[in-house]
Amino acid sequence: MNFFEFIKTRLFLKHFLLSVFVTAGIVTLVLSGLKWYTHHGEAITVPSLVGLTPGQIAQMETISEFEIIIVDSVYDSKMTRGAVIIQDPVPGAKVKRNRKVYLTTVAVMPEKVSMPDLVDLTLRQATATLETYGLRLGRIKYIPDIAANAVLGQFYKNQSIDPGEEILKGSVIDLNVGQGMGGSRFQVPRLAGKTRDEAHMLIKNAYLTVGDETFENDADPETARVYQQYPAFGRGVLLNAGQPVNLIYRDPAVFDFENYLGTLESDTLAVDDEDHF
Repeated sequence: MNFFEFIKTRLFLKHFLLSVFVTAGIVTLVLSGLKWYTHHGEAITVPSLVGLTPGQIAQMETISEFEIIIVDSVYDSKMTRGAVIIQDPVPGAKVKRNRKVYLTTVAVMPEKVSMPDLVDLTLRQATATLETYGLRLGRIKYIPDIAANAVLGQFYKNQSIDPGEEILKGSVIDLNVGQGMGGSRFQVPRLAGKTRDEAHMLIKNAYLTVGDETFENDADPETARVYQQYPAFGRGVLLNAGQPVNLIYRDPAVFDFENYLGTLESDTLAVDDEDHF
């Protein structure tokens, strides 16, 4: 009996059909097992963990459906220590159960950095260097010296600090800066309506210093804006380098700064017209 005669027999057909059914059964079982193992077609929503601490996350009812992994931490003095600031996948994403969620949290303690050498740099260069190292510029004291606007000394907590000394990131560094011997005077900047950070930057850029600060009606320093300044802004109002500018703040949520600034602008234009005539 040759091959072609054999495949026409009932015995061959019987075994062939049996093998087909067995193969189909095995494939079905494998696919079903993979679907069960990988939770195919099932999806859950990633909750928002930003702003929460690990302890708060552990108390969430659905957190057991994810694998939480903290991959990094960065220091931010304005946020709660240990709180989540970045998560991956993002909140609202659809994922399978037991998906890994990677978190970046706020460091409990700031990292340390080496104090840079700012002496002989210009004030602008020193400010940029401090920002690069994650440090903050504090008080600027101008001292009569031929090296105008050059850093003469660097201080941490009222003590001179040497380059290379380890300090916490975010620390405030005070500087002694040369005033120059020419008796330079600088224009008082207009600060009305500016935030605290903006006002400080404008004052420092004018080689002046921040004086007394008053927050009326318990205005929040983070959102308050300058209401008045002393000395007041005016064209030709000049101060010696390092002289203080005192600031009074109000809350923009309860004070109409838009109308107030418009009035100030009108008064300035009127003075300009009088000077012109």
